Amino acid sequence: MEILVLELLTIAVITIIVSVIASFVVFIDFAKNNWRRRFRQQIRLGIASGNFTYNDMQHIAERWSQDRKAILLSLRIMHSDAVAGEDDKLTDSVEKLRYLIHEHQKIEPFAELPENVSLQLSSLQRAVDSSEKIDQLAASLSSLYASNQNELQKQKKFTLWGFIIGTLGFVVGLVSLYATYNAV
Repeated sequence: MEILVLELLTIAVITIIVSVIASFVVFIDFAKNNWRRRFRQQIRLGIASGNFTYNDMQHIAERWSQDRKAILLSLRIMHSDAVAGEDDKLTDSVEKLRYLIHEHQKIEPFAELPENVSLQLSSLQRAVDSSEKIDQLAASLSSLYASNQNELQKQKKFTLWGFIIGTLGFVVGLVSLYATYNAV
């Protein structure tokens, strides 16, 4: 009887630990998405007010801890919403969004790549007359980098869940050992 209670208690503790860890992961993801959404909302309101510059967007991006890749993604999302007519506040501001995207790409070229690669491609583009080849190289590197980042995220998730399962197995083994020891 004592062994059954101990095993049920172990299962309850393991369930609570897994729930807390899973909740933590979900909370972090929720917080990041909320910050991206708030950033887009403030950019959207700034554009709708009519008095909005690229520098204003940079300040808002710093406030919401958005990197240059997240800024570009947010601008592209808002642009697609405006072009499709899904956002009433931005439908009349498509040109302003195009201007902001153009400014961002002019100031932060190759924003979808890591910063060191972006800087090297920018210096190559200035040094070489034909920027078409550099753009093709940047597109290739960007797709490779994106697939690498996706694979890295998968590996991080596998590692986290492997650690959780390993820890749970260790705890169950300890409880079983303790239960066996007390039964003898």
